[in-house]
Amino acid sequence: MKDAIEFKTSQMKALIKRRNVLNKKYDTTLPEDIPLEVKSELELIENLLNEFDINQLIFDERPTMIGIKNSPDEEWYFQQMKHWIERHPNALNAKFSRSSVYKFALHFFVENIALNANNARLNYSELAQKVNDANSTKNDSKLTAQLANVENLLGFLLTMQQRQLEYIPEGINLENGFIKYAINPINPTEFQQFGTPTELNPNNELAQSYEEYKKIRSRDKQLIKKYHQTGGQLDDD
Repeated sequence: MKDAIEFKTSQMKALIKRRNVLNKKYDTTLPEDIPLEVKSELELIENLLNEFDINQLIFDERPTMIGIKNSPDEEWYFQQMKHWIERHPNALNAKFSRSSVYKFALHFFVENIALNANNARLNYSELAQKVNDANSTKNDSKLTAQLANVENLLGFLLTMQQRQLEYIPEGINLENGFIKYAINPINPTEFQQFGTPTELNPNNELAQSYEEYKKIRSRDKQLIKKYHQTGGQLDDD
């Protein structure tokens, strides 16, 4: 664990840097036009900075030894915390005393929640949800990246198809070699007048072809997965 002086110094630098970034970003913005969440964050940062130092009298009035009444419930919580520390001994330098565990929990909460501008504004329910949804956030990031790839691919395919149809001839006059190009069917007038089949209608050929394609793609994905699982070995069957 960091000592108080070390943590205070690093945290104050981080908060001041964040405050400066926000102030610079909205330096030319009228006060009434600054987003409410930005005002709230700036106010929180100021409060955190003002609360960093404690009066020496406060410490002098507190006992040097703090007693915590134990109970079956408290013992259960303590043992779960101790089990976690035993799995991560570096967190406390392999110190497993009761006082070390309680001090660690207090320091961790203060450093990562009470004085962290991103967490300090959250109420208990929001904080608990943020912790429990950490895994979901990672999955959401992966999904966002996948959707971005899909979007780029669809844009690329649409562009290629649009360009390709501009160069496909409707007919060629064999006598003079004159090439007649048809109007590109991918245009608003064509769609308005004649409509177009979609994969949603199961009765048209496009939808049936799409369903067959999905079957083939699903099969290939399974084959690729099996290929990697077997170290590049696939049975002939």
